[in-house]
Amino acid sequence: MRPILAFAGPSLPVENRRLSGFDWRPPAAAGDLIALIADPPAKLCLIDGYFDGTAAPWHKEILALMEAGTQVFGAASMGALRAAELDRFGMVGVGSIYRAYRDGRLDGDDEVALIHATERLGWAALTVPMVEIRATLAAACRKRLLSVTAARLIRTAVHAIHFDSRDWPAIERTCADARLAHAATLGSLRRLHVPLKRIDALECLHTAFAWSGEPKPAPSAPRTRFIRELARRKAVEPQLLRMHAKAR
Repeated sequence: MRPILAFAGPSLPVENRRLSGFDWRPPAAAGDLIALIADPPAKLCLIDGYFDGTAAPWHKEILALMEAGTQVFGAASMGALRAAELDRFGMVGVGSIYRAYRDGRLDGDDEVALIHATERLGWAALTVPMVEIRATLAAACRKRLLSVTAARLIRTAVHAIHFDSRDWPAIERTCADARLAHAATLGSLRRLHVPLKRIDALECLHTAFAWSGEPKPAPSAPRTRFIRELARRKAVEPQLLRMHAKAR
């Protein structure tokens, strides 16, 4: 059986990649998925993807890959965003972050955005995504470490920190300067940190590995000049057009 392709970076630390049956790829960028239609995998997990300085994976390339017969799963970060947008077309979303986007409880890309190290350094996360701050504050309320009112004030203050600067020292300074919590409480929050993206990423891997159904049928995505150009750059435009001709 062919391995399941998994595009992952900071959401899934290296020590969590010891599961057999997976072919690990770095975070996905635009063109990485359309390049696979020449020899489409049976299953693919989209967890992390680039954005901002590098173009993110396009919706139409995901649709084209699903049209080619790949069952695509998404969770945790870029995968959760794309799954919330494409689940109606057959992409399978997994995890609490995906469900929050799907249900409209989250709507900003910055909720899952972070700065991370390179592959050589294990994709280590250098900042804290807002979605994990929310999960950590909820856990603190359940443990009666914080009141709901205090947690909301901290959430608002931390959300105002740009994602590329939102590390624990910055979070603690911001909250201390605003007198939102004592230093001991802030230290407890850091130790309580809920790694929500990792939790969802692992759930995605297990879901994909256990999946035995046929791929959900995906509609034929329009072959716009943009998707054709992306396919041309990846040397798969003939396969893309042949697939479209068959669909018609």
